[in-house]
Amino acid sequence: MLSITEIQERLKEIDSSYQKETDTVKALLWAKLAALEVGGWTEECIDKIITDFVVAKNPPSRDKILERLNKIYGFQYNKDFRMIVVEIIGSILFDSIESKIDLQCQQLESALAALKDSRDVSAHTYTKPDTSIDAPSKMLELLNKISNGLTAFNAELYKLPI
Repeated sequence: MLSITEIQERLKEIDSSYQKETDTVKALLWAKLAALEVGGWTEECIDKIITDFVVAKNPPSRDKILERLNKIYGFQYNKDFRMIVVEIIGSILFDSIESKIDLQCQQLESALAALKDSRDVSAHTYTKPDTSIDAPSKMLELLNKISNGLTAFNAELYKLPI
C-alpha cells in the first residue's frame, strides 16, 4: 500500500494556499488540484494493493492482473475496487472480508463516492467564479477515510487462506 504521509503534506500545503488565496478562481483551482491529487493517489494505492497481493500470493498471474489493472480508470467501490478484487479472490472471500470490517468498508465506499463526485466536477468543468468545488480540507478528510478503509481491507486480504 502507498504511504499517506507525502500526500497528506501536499494537501496541507494546497489547503494553506487555498486559504490564503484572495482571487476566487485561483482558490477554486487549488481546490481542483486537491481533488485530482487525492483521486490519483487513490487509484495508485488500489493498484499497488492489488499488484502486491498478486505478487505475494500468485506471481504467475502478475502480468494478467497488471494488464487488467491498466484498463481500470477509476476508484469507485463496486465498479472498480470490488470488481478487480473479486476477479482475483472471488465473491465469497470478498464478502467475508466485508463482513469482518463492515464499518470500514461502508466508510470506504462512502468516501470513494464523495471523492468521485468532487473529482468529476474538478476534471470535467471549466472553472468559473460561481463554481462549487469541495475545499482541500474536505479532500484531506476523504483521504484519511480512504486510507483507513484500504489499510483495513489490505490487512484482511493477507489473512485469507490463499
